[in-house]
Amino acid sequence: MNVSSVRKIAILRANGLGDLIFALPAAQALRLAYPDAEIIWLGGEVHQQFFPHRPGPVDRVIVVPPSQGIRDEPEGADDATLQRFFEAMLKEQFDVAVQIHGGGRFSNPFVRKLGARMTVSLRTPDAIALDRWIPYHYFQHEVLHFQHEVLRYLEVVALLGTTEADLEPTVCVTEEDRNEIEAHLPYSDQPLAAIHPGAGDPRRR
Repeated sequence: MNVSSVRKIAILRANGLGDLIFALPAAQALRLAYPDAEIIWLGGEVHQQFFPHRPGPVDRVIVVPPSQGIRDEPEGADDATLQRFFEAMLKEQFDVAVQIHGGGRFSNPFVRKLGARMTVSLRTPDAIALDRWIPYHYFQHEVLHFQHEVLRYLEVVALLGTTEADLEPTVCVTEEDRNEIEAHLPYSDQPLAAIHPGAGDPRRR
């Protein structure tokens, strides 16, 4: 794909905080490969709170409405809301849509409805194929295939010609972050370690 022809890239990753961090190197690799493109993150409210006014690879966040297998909210999906969402996404005229939201059973059809000129994704055997894809192996005890999430997503964006990547996720700390930390944690000269042990699958805790 011609770099100069890519104006707008969508990344679907509407999970939690840990999933966001692991996907940052892939977003940064896209930024390096397509420096002039607008990169839009399709996610949840947590992403809308995280990205704005923070230096990094993402220019804009669009909150995805509840949808089966994408954002399984208690109230469930609303067909009218989803229809309006996809109508708005078609108006965005994405050049590329990247699916790094699971194996694709639900997320690949979702990405196809965005109307992008090129789609790339992960894919399990029960998922539809997009334009370019790599097989998705999650957590198999029968096969020793435990791929690190960072590497998994970098493989996906490599389908778009990315050649530079940092394997270590990095986040720019803002002054607002520092003020929030000071409001919740007393100052100390001692080192501080933060642990985020949450995961939807208990095998990952």
